[in-house]
Amino acid sequence: MANWEELPQELLKLIAQRLAIEDFVAFGAACSSWLSAAAKETYDAKSKPPWLVTYVYKQTPGAPWLTADVSNHITEFCSPSRGRTYPLKSLGTQAKTLSPPGWMLVSNWSSEYLRIFNPLSRISIELPTLEKLFSESFFSLDPVIQRMVRPRIKRMALSSSPSSSGSYAVMIALDWDIGLPWLAFYRSGDDAWREVSPATHPPWTEVLQLIYYDGLFVALDAENHITTLNESESRMESRLVLEQKFEGRPYLVECSGSLLVAWETTGAKGNRFRVFDVDLEKGTKEEVKSLGKASLFLNDNSSFSMDFDAASCLAGFKPNHIYFTDYTNEEEEKKIYSMDCGKVETYSDVIGHSHAGQWFRPNF
Repeated sequence: MANWEELPQELLKLIAQRLAIEDFVAFGAACSSWLSAAAKETYDAKSKPPWLVTYVYKQTPGAPWLTADVSNHITEFCSPSRGRTYPLKSLGTQAKTLSPPGWMLVSNWSSEYLRIFNPLSRISIELPTLEKLFSESFFSLDPVIQRMVRPRIKRMALSSSPSSSGSYAVMIALDWDIGLPWLAFYRSGDDAWREVSPATHPPWTEVLQLIYYDGLFVALDAENHITTLNESESRMESRLVLEQKFEGRPYLVECSGSLLVAWETTGAKGNRFRVFDVDLEKGTKEEVKSLGKASLFLNDNSSFSMDFDAASCLAGFKPNHIYFTDYTNEEEEKKIYSMDCGKVETYSDVIGHSHAGQWFRPNF
């Protein structure tokens, strides 16, 4: 056909739906007809290969340690299925992935300013500062002490993509340098963050995981309590307590519509995983022996799952596996755990390179 613009829209949409993100963007830039077929709303990130993201901070010669020099902070995205790296100068000195995947929380070292940012669309949204929250919190400290210690944002979750929704909410878990963990909440249109009260007394311990699932912000703390946010009352509500206390790391992740706790255990046999399907309504859990045609990609901040189906474009990845970071060695290593046989392998991309960083699912 001489005129590629005249290809039927149905055919163009079928082609676009099967493209990885790099090809999807290039496809839409070809002409107006192809752009219509490659609408952002039709892109299914769950069936496309993930990236890896690393944050490189370059110290300015002669500058004080941890100087917040925004111009020297580089975020690098690696496409393992292509063996390509895409550098991006960040909008802050710290950038961490959010849920839903595709977005990042960007801040400076002292968390004096916060933004949510999408590296694909380049949409950047400024959030209120945390100063009002610090001054009015039940953890309110003497101003002199506040200048000496700063809170660190340890976990974060986003309710929906601001690109597709006019209303969204952000939740963060903070931890003061002197050891006071707490949660805060912000909804678009508000003028400040709201403090969230704990579900238990004494107040909670460190929040290990925080995600948005099925219309709820869900937290897992160091005492194995799973709690959810009651937004109207700005407090957490207890759902269940996980009785198992494995040596290792737990991860909260949504997979095929279910909420899973993937627990990395350590021992003489090395890294192993126990996976549980959690029912928040019943307050129960059930062990999962297979992920079916899905795989998990686990991070401290934002874990996610990928679906292997007829429309998937996941070259170099396997179903029914868990992709995670092994922290037991001096250098962090990307590993793969097979749910079929329990075998652990070192992950490498299509050209044989291994990578540090966090798994990232690019999306609009």
